[in-house]
Amino acid sequence: MGVDKVSFQPDYDEGIKTLLVRAEENRDKPYVARGWRRCIKAGINPYGGKCPKIIAGEELEAIIEENRELIDFAKPFMEDLYSFVKGSGFVVVLADRKARVLEVLGDEDILKNAAEQLSFVRGACWDEQYVGNTAINSALIEDKPVQICGGEHFCMPHKDWACSAAPIHSHGEITGILNMSGYQNMVHPHTLGMVVAAARAIETRIKAEIASSELKIQNKYQNAIVESMSDGLLTIDSKGYVTYINEIGAEILNVDRKMAVGRHVSALVDFKPVILDVLETGKGYIDKEFIITNKYGAKMHFIKTAVPIRDASGNITGVVDTFRKIKRVQKMVNEMVGAHANFTFADIVGNSERLKESVRLAKIAAKSSSNVLVQGESGTGKELFAHAIHNASSRKDQPFITVNCAAIPRELIESELFGYEGGAFTGALKNGRPGKFELANGGTIFLDEIGDMPLDMQSKLLRVLQEKKITRIGGSNVFDIDVRIIAATNKNLLQSCEQGNFRRDLYYRLNVLNINIPPLRERKGDIEELAIYLMKKINRRLDKNVEEISGAAMVYLTNYNWPGNVRELENTIERAINICRTRKIDVNDLPAGILRNSEETESREEDRGVPVIESIDEMEKRAIKKALEVMNGNISQTASVLKVSRNTLYNKIRKYGLV
Repeated sequence: MGVDKVSFQPDYDEGIKTLLVRAEENRDKPYVARGWRRCIKAGINPYGGKCPKIIAGEELEAIIEENRELIDFAKPFMEDLYSFVKGSGFVVVLADRKARVLEVLGDEDILKNAAEQLSFVRGACWDEQYVGNTAINSALIEDKPVQICGGEHFCMPHKDWACSAAPIHSHGEITGILNMSGYQNMVHPHTLGMVVAAARAIETRIKAEIASSELKIQNKYQNAIVESMSDGLLTIDSKGYVTYINEIGAEILNVDRKMAVGRHVSALVDFKPVILDVLETGKGYIDKEFIITNKYGAKMHFIKTAVPIRDASGNITGVVDTFRKIKRVQKMVNEMVGAHANFTFADIVGNSERLKESVRLAKIAAKSSSNVLVQGESGTGKELFAHAIHNASSRKDQPFITVNCAAIPRELIESELFGYEGGAFTGALKNGRPGKFELANGGTIFLDEIGDMPLDMQSKLLRVLQEKKITRIGGSNVFDIDVRIIAATNKNLLQSCEQGNFRRDLYYRLNVLNINIPPLRERKGDIEELAIYLMKKINRRLDKNVEEISGAAMVYLTNYNWPGNVRELENTIERAINICRTRKIDVNDLPAGILRNSEETESREEDRGVPVIESIDEMEKRAIKKALEVMNGNISQTASVLKVSRNTLYNKIRKYGLV
């Protein structure tokens, strides 16, 4: 245990027993008896007591640094405590939670004697195994203030001393010990009270510093959170004076942030702040839309949330106001619903002259801000062209909003395009809703199937195109809009104008840049390239590994007229990939309607003298089919005529689906 055990002399043993009995009788200090028992059990030499372990050098420096905060907190209180006993033969000691002495303050003479008699110096380890029971180690073990005087010490060298010690706590645990020692004849019960008071003061200082540090950290977190918000944040007190505004809030309101704090909120803007209504009524709101006009006539469009803050008595002490510009809200909505263009000109597949001309005109349109009218049969890729035009334009980073005019019920199309105020009609949302034109502001709106738009809506759309302003249904606020329009139709709009189904003035307004997309039957040279492109695309989407299309199948695909155009071709390829048993799409993977139509087309072309070039597979298939018919299905005779083995013939029959 650090000191050799000793065999006590009989007379000394008797003396120890007597002291233990006396300690037991002293009910005010039961810790003395407990300390003596521990010392006897550990075999501590009662004639020892001078600390045999003195820590020095780098090890001591490390311990001092480890306890730096404790020393800094305790030092002023140690100095105050010493100032009361200066010149009276006391030393004030600070030890850490392992009973290692960190600081010693005292008169020169008493410090010298303490060092010589007890090694009472910085770095001394006053653990009980080295020095027996003392106030320092007893306070650590008992976790309470203790006073040990003279003969209450187990070790003889300490019997001339009296010590008073109290633990110092931090976070509910002992972090150190404050002790005051002096000669026995100088001790007084009040000495322990002074030490306890100083220890409690140190604890209070530590708690205050911890609370202050935690508060600073919390404030840093809160400030970081508030400043990282994409919303403006403003707080006012019960009288309307600004107590805080974040950077983005100052930017939105166009005010000096430093000058704003401490001023009345009405002095920051040139209109009545709606936040003052919350102070007056005591009622807050969540995500409420506000449109405010300043003295210059400019509109400020916000989405705001205001929450009143109340004290324990229910009185309003302030208001927290968060706000964001409507444009940011719309951008978030567009990002969430995927209101962006997904395709570019690289996604348009084909090398036919007519398609190349359509792409050339579309690229010209992309560089212009004029309205575009895309015409073509259903399934030719009108929306693909619209996406590509937007993505190649200066508006590519802005919203791309699609509206299918044929899919929206007649009675809802106006509210869908232009929005409505809350309660504008039965079933309207309480807070209203912006229309597609508002959401597309700064970007492009694609009006698909424009030829199916009702006539009354055509007149309203024409007015929007002319004035570049919209008004929500049931509202009075006029919104300026900057929207590029791309319209598309599978109808002959000029013919619709002549029939009175489409406004001629709207037609001319839309038909500034006209792009006609050829049907697939008029660019059959693109079918093979398209089919392979679609096969790879669908493979990725369906996680399939179909690698090619047989020559015979490609002949059927090329001969077919594709009334549904590229959309029908894509659906056909997807069906074939799903039912294909190998890694090659073959004739038997194609729909029967395509096979039948393709053969009829080929026959008509032969009748007209149009040369038809067949693939080797197709020629082989025709030969086998013809031989089977002639030989009435006899495999052996058919194989003999074709000069192939029976097994080869069976394989060919299965390959071409002739079973």
